[in-house]
Amino acid sequence: MRCAIYRRVSTDIQREEGFSLEAQAMRLNAYAVSQGWTIVDDYTDEGYSAKNIDRPALQKMIKDMEQKKFDVLLVYRLDRLVRNVRDLHELLETMDKYDVAFQSATEPFETKTATGRMFITIVATLAQWERETIAERVFENMLKRSETGLRNGGPAPYGYISESGKLIKHPEESKWVEFIFSQYQTHGSQNIAKQLNTMGVRTKKGEIWSDFSVRYTLRNPIYSGYIRWNNESVSSGHRKKTGEEVIVPIEQDDFEPVITKEVWDQTQKLLEQRSHMAFRSENHYPFSGIAICSCCGKSFTGAKRNRKYGDEYRFYKCQGRFKFGICDVQTIAESSIEEEFLSILDLEEVEPTVKSRKVKPEMDPEKLKVQLAKINDKKKRAKELYIDGDETKDEYNERMKKLNAEEMELMKLLDVEDEIASEFEIRQLLKEIKKEWYNLSYETRKRTIHGLFESITIELVEPSKPGRTPIPAVIKITDYQLR
Repeated sequence: MRCAIYRRVSTDIQREEGFSLEAQAMRLNAYAVSQGWTIVDDYTDEGYSAKNIDRPALQKMIKDMEQKKFDVLLVYRLDRLVRNVRDLHELLETMDKYDVAFQSATEPFETKTATGRMFITIVATLAQWERETIAERVFENMLKRSETGLRNGGPAPYGYISESGKLIKHPEESKWVEFIFSQYQTHGSQNIAKQLNTMGVRTKKGEIWSDFSVRYTLRNPIYSGYIRWNNESVSSGHRKKTGEEVIVPIEQDDFEPVITKEVWDQTQKLLEQRSHMAFRSENHYPFSGIAICSCCGKSFTGAKRNRKYGDEYRFYKCQGRFKFGICDVQTIAESSIEEEFLSILDLEEVEPTVKSRKVKPEMDPEKLKVQLAKINDKKKRAKELYIDGDETKDEYNERMKKLNAEEMELMKLLDVEDEIASEFEIRQLLKEIKKEWYNLSYETRKRTIHGLFESITIELVEPSKPGRTPIPAVIKITDYQLR
């Protein structure tokens, strides 16, 4: 008989108490040998709760079951597989559909008889009741603590230190927290991070600041004397919160806020406004903000309009004319700017005073983002394990501490500063851009230009001529600055 085994551990404590993956493997292999079964596959989920069946190895096992790759599923204990009665019923129905039997190596559970199926369902119901009772008790306890202004553990936030369970203002750190809130009224989070790093200021863990860590600070109500619990960030996916978010005054008589509640409320409005501004358009204009008018010094911004025959006309407007009324330069077709821009990429010399540009970090940014997403998933699982009662408060805090450290390290890699690049490297890169230009999307073109150029100054030599056969404008790039 072809046998598949499934193993799972959710926490370090389970490994110590005899439920380790190795211990399960030994028991399951011995059981399979005693039954004369041949183990054809081993499915293992490490660090996952049995709260649901959304586990990588379990999902693969289900797919293989549908392909009829094994005849019996063997587990160490039922709770290694599921703790939810509905999930159990779904799995049992799937097993029945594909003629797969179920067996526990340490419990009298089998699915070959009606009595066996009834018994396993009763036990699963009791296990789910116990689990949900524990989860409700933990959740209610955390909720009551937060509603009364008490913190639910965790390290002291930047700007404070923890002494005997109390948060005490850190003189040096709190000064920089105040600086961050003050600067955000007129500066972006990335700009603030660069200022802090330039001044040698470091985070609680001694890391450099990033726009992520600045925004995290700006969103923390503790600095205005309030605590928050049951908060889910935008990046945390589709998981729903249990109840409403709690933000209440902290219960500590000698607590010293860094800012007022009014300043914090105002900052939250700014964060919300700027988040919408950052994603307000899916149109990408490569030269917007980079192209500068030689006549008035204001920047060009991109726009488009649909033509009579269905295609679209992309062009750039001088802000000096259309926003400030101090210039008379007409709109310029994007094709005219592209033609002149690509021609300057043939230059054999680069500005001798410009020797640096932004370069990619050693690791692909997209891979870094994937790793960050994985860490975020681990954080969600850690919170679920804590609320489910699968790990203690100390274990949860230790796990979150490690994950936060990993997250900050990855964020640091994403915030790579400008590095020196030789003129030869820059020339080679510019030539490569020209070669691939028309194969790039508008979004990629924009990222490329904005990553390499500080500004491109444009002079209108000959205005466009409308008519049956329109003649595009002739422009000249009189100056450019690399980053």
